Amino acid sequence: MLGQVQENPKIPASRLYLYSTLVISFLVAVSSIMGIFVRSIYARDTADWAMQARAQDVANVVAVVVLLVAEYFASRSSIRGWQVWAGSLLFLIYAFVIYAFASSFNSLFLLYVATLGLLVYTFLGGVLRLNFERIKEKVPMGPRVRLALGCVLTAAGFLFYFLWLSQDLPALLSGTVPANIIQDGLLVNPIHVLDMGLYLPAMIITGISLLKNKTLGYVFGWSLLIFGVLTVLGIFLIFVT
Repeated sequence: MLGQVQENPKIPASRLYLYSTLVISFLVAVSSIMGIFVRSIYARDTADWAMQARAQDVANVVAVVVLLVAEYFASRSSIRGWQVWAGSLLFLIYAFVIYAFASSFNSLFLLYVATLGLLVYTFLGGVLRLNFERIKEKVPMGPRVRLALGCVLTAAGFLFYFLWLSQDLPALLSGTVPANIIQDGLLVNPIHVLDMGLYLPAMIITGISLLKNKTLGYVFGWSLLIFGVLTVLGIFLIFVT
């Protein structure tokens, strides 16, 4: 599935990443289905946090389907397939960091830890095998698409910074704790930590790279868009579940 891009716009397949993706898909499906249907999983969490966790479980099931479809195309040496595959992994890494560090200890704890580790190493291994310059050369992206994608990623990054800081800064200045942290029974909001510390900077940097026609944007632009779409799905599911 992954490897150095050669003289054609394809990525040679690797059985290692095929197998690890299948294992990841199985582990995520098991933990998510149990989270949805076994009430005792989130029994120690607050009602609001348990609701958010179950919405995330549903989004994870969708992400697994996307991941498997992307893996099929990536296994056929498709760069686009790889980019969707990477975006799905980024989304699941995000989710399982939160499960592992912010959910109350439950029967799935070791499954969370194992899945998180496999996700991170699979993603890093896939990225490290790439030849970034070749991807820029071989991935078709017209100026309008590049500018649109760059603007979307950059704007989304700054928008969510504004949203999260509008909650955190007033609390810091007044010496209080944000209401959402108290409501969810947390020490800090892990979503704010991951977003402001890692994911939003990645979106802004990648978006600006696209606007400047830089290699980094071509490699990760579509992956971060997939991550963003799946994240929005998770937020939507919170309000409908």
